Amino acid sequence: MMQAIRSSMAIRRGSRLLLPPRGCRLVAVNQCTTCTTGSLLTVTTPGSFILGIGRRQFSQAGRTRPDQSATTFRLFARGVYYLRIPFLVLSVYGIGYRQGIMDFSRDPLKQQKMLMDTMLAGVGCVTPDEKARVLSAGEGEWRVLLQKLRSNYELHHLQDVAGSYDDDNKHLIMMQNTAIVGEKILRAARQYVKSNLADAVKEAASRLPPESVADDTKLYEALELDEEVDGWTKARQQVHGHWQFVLIPSSIPNAFVSEMLPRRIFITTAMFEEFIASQDELALILGHEISHLILGHSSTMNSFESSYRTLEVLLLSLDPTSGLLSLAFMGFLASVRSAIGAGYSRDHERQADELGVKLCAMACYDTRAASEVMHKMHVENVESGGATANMPSFFDSHPPSDERYRSLLDESKNENPNKYEENCATLKSLFF
Repeated sequence: MMQAIRSSMAIRRGSRLLLPPRGCRLVAVNQCTTCTTGSLLTVTTPGSFILGIGRRQFSQAGRTRPDQSATTFRLFARGVYYLRIPFLVLSVYGIGYRQGIMDFSRDPLKQQKMLMDTMLAGVGCVTPDEKARVLSAGEGEWRVLLQKLRSNYELHHLQDVAGSYDDDNKHLIMMQNTAIVGEKILRAARQYVKSNLADAVKEAASRLPPESVADDTKLYEALELDEEVDGWTKARQQVHGHWQFVLIPSSIPNAFVSEMLPRRIFITTAMFEEFIASQDELALILGHEISHLILGHSSTMNSFESSYRTLEVLLLSLDPTSGLLSLAFMGFLASVRSAIGAGYSRDHERQADELGVKLCAMACYDTRAASEVMHKMHVENVESGGATANMPSFFDSHPPSDERYRSLLDESKNENPNKYEENCATLKSLFF
């Protein structure tokens, strides 16, 4: 009997016979037929219908549209969630940057002193006595200043019972050599930057239409947008101005420049005591450090660090384990950052060596003799067990010292005072 009833309630669509759910009683309301179990049978046109049982729907259109909208919204919300993280990081960085500018503008001398203390602490000069023995001489002023210091030290020597006069006198000689050589290297650096800036301007202007070259305003605006011109303009700003030469009493051999304290060349007494035996070698060291500044290596590394750390924060936010793997992931990301940063650093060192030997030659120093300072570093490194092979580690910030020494020797064949005869001519070479 039931089977007969179900057969009578069947709806034919094409050649297929579709039955309502078993046990349902159909009630026709206009074109909508309902079942007492909650199932829905909707007659749309003769021979076609949409059958829904509970939440399950067999209509393709009814099934996909709500799901697609929900999926799209979830993906959009998820994207916004992840994209906000780098913006938050950059916002925090911007707040700190502005706060730093405000602090510096309020009391620049105090901020410079704090930065100087940080620089000195980095090479082991931390005690008040050590800081008091730091020597600083300005470009073009060092002769008068050193003469005053020498007079004071000689007066102190008459009352000296500890025998420290000899060390102080050695430091004065170191300071004097640093100032003499530093001034020559700076002149060569300024000449080099000026020449390259002029070439970059000419090259950029040659790519502009004649009407832009004829109009000073348009020409200036176009040159501002040129990457090469902008790079050499920044280099010119770095090397020009009044420079200071700073000698630090320290047992750590080092020499460096810093964009945080611009126009200062720092060198430690240990660098002289362990490696530098002539003005030629000193010229190569100073030329190398100023080359880092000219080539913008510090700015490049700062940009890399900021970008990578923002990426680190974004990747850590994607941790599917809700933080369980964050510690291991953080260690992995830090290792990757160190390896990539070390690779950049090694390339920067090679570039600074190449330009440094050029500046050394332009300042009329013997580049072949100057290269021996790198050989001394290599010997010291091997004797201390720091390097027994020519292959660097992924985390080494400098190339192998032996590789650098051989590269400097090769460069010295092309970069030497003979190449710059106009600047390096002597009375003997001119008249005899």
